[in-house]
Amino acid sequence: MRRSIVVLFALSLVAGFSPAAVAEPLAPSDMTAAVAVYDRQRDRFTVERDADKPFRSASVVKLLIALDHLYQHDPELVLEKAKTDAARSDILYLRAMLRGSWDYAASVFWVRGGYADILRRMVERIGLTGTSPPEKPGMWGYTSITPNDVVRVYNHILDEAPAKYRDFIMTNIHMWEKCGEDAWDQSFGIPRAFGKPWSAKQGWSAWGATPPAGQDCSLGSARMAAGPPVPAAKEDVVDLSSPLLHTTGTVGEGDRSVVVVFSTFPKGTTWKEGSDRITKYTRSLFPWVPGARPGRG
Repeated sequence: MRRSIVVLFALSLVAGFSPAAVAEPLAPSDMTAAVAVYDRQRDRFTVERDADKPFRSASVVKLLIALDHLYQHDPELVLEKAKTDAARSDILYLRAMLRGSWDYAASVFWVRGGYADILRRMVERIGLTGTSPPEKPGMWGYTSITPNDVVRVYNHILDEAPAKYRDFIMTNIHMWEKCGEDAWDQSFGIPRAFGKPWSAKQGWSAWGATPPAGQDCSLGSARMAAGPPVPAAKEDVVDLSSPLLHTTGTVGEGDRSVVVVFSTFPKGTTWKEGSDRITKYTRSLFPWVPGARPGRG
């Protein structure tokens, strides 16, 4: 696989060859995937495969939760300049939510922001077309969202949001932590598929509250406390029960490309199996990710 990627990359340097002329690889039969890759420099998609298909967002919605909080409150975002304990706490919560995907922090800001009112404001502000609130107000992780809408979110953060909001969010997802706050290993997809620089906001759901004994990731220094579990939900149009892994972020110098890969797996798939599959598939997109460098994972 790696050799074929290198060959395609080399061919792309030859006059007249474009990776867009070659069909991007299909997801393997043991996973369902939807993909959107966007070249910000050329202002165009290089890959769109089922990119308007809605999935439950899992922790990817934390990008919207964070962005809405910044728009609603315009808080001080430099820890050393915060004047109150509450302000300092909010900065630390936002950091942990973006870097380590801390669920409890997301729940705090979700409630404070008015639950689905957060999504309504963000849909209107950004112009999202495939995002809708969860059936039950408290279940932020069951927000419905499409890969194309996630691309819109990243483009808004990078090109339209106030500079201090952009810098805060992007700095923190560039400082992504390998170990999530719930001890699951976040290093699937983008972090293993591509060489730096990249940023990542990952999502996962239906694997259990914590990893099986002996399979937990060593927790980073940002860990603060375990948040409340996200309750289960009944089946709907969007798959609310299959194990899922989402990898989203930017790849290349200057956040050249936005990469979004959503995936679900058959029940019974192990975390390692799912992690390896989405990483392998994300890596196979290399020729369609402008600015990407080969990864080592």
